[in-house]
Amino acid sequence: MLAPSSFSQLSSPRKRGPSSLSLDPRFRGDDTRGVGSEDANYFCAAIITSPHGIQGRVKIKCFLEDPSEFKMHSPYYNESGEEAYTVTKVLSQDKDVLVVALEDIRDRNEAERLKGTKLMLSRQHLPALEEDTFYHADLMGLRVLSSRNTSCGKVHALYNFGAGDILEVETDQGKLAMLPFTHDIVPEVNVKEGFLRLSDVGDLLIKGDSDGS
Repeated sequence: MLAPSSFSQLSSPRKRGPSSLSLDPRFRGDDTRGVGSEDANYFCAAIITSPHGIQGRVKIKCFLEDPSEFKMHSPYYNESGEEAYTVTKVLSQDKDVLVVALEDIRDRNEAERLKGTKLMLSRQHLPALEEDTFYHADLMGLRVLSSRNTSCGKVHALYNFGAGDILEVETDQGKLAMLPFTHDIVPEVNVKEGFLRLSDVGDLLIKGDSDGS
């Protein structure tokens, strides 16, 4: 399923098919742990990784499917939801790594202080979802329940290594378990109530994976 336009990895839609939660092909499958926002109204579009040169330029890692659209979504917000970063120019692009100029950042010292800064976008930028489709950011941190409604843990990360979506669950025992993110394994996802429920097969997989960790 393709959304109307390209947005962050953390906002990549998952549409559930008859046997699988098929990955939106625009999602690159990078490890996006730690790039969310405590405010559910915002999502992380990029992170400033380092200064570049002496004129206040910064290097960023972009989480948009099409990084060439990075400037068009400016200005970006800080994690407090305040409009804070205006991109005046994109100087270079190497896949998802860009060198950009930000308004009012004029020297390397100012750029250095921004290292690790998240550039946020409002969820108002996100397209409306089709039925039975979910955003990556909404799945992170969901409680994971067994088919018998007992707690198994919480969603720790989502990956795709080329063969389909993978849920990484941090179990209640503090271990990590990897589960295929399919209808057969995860028949119920309830973002509003904050949980997803496993099938009987999912119960066996998470028990076996966590026991073997």
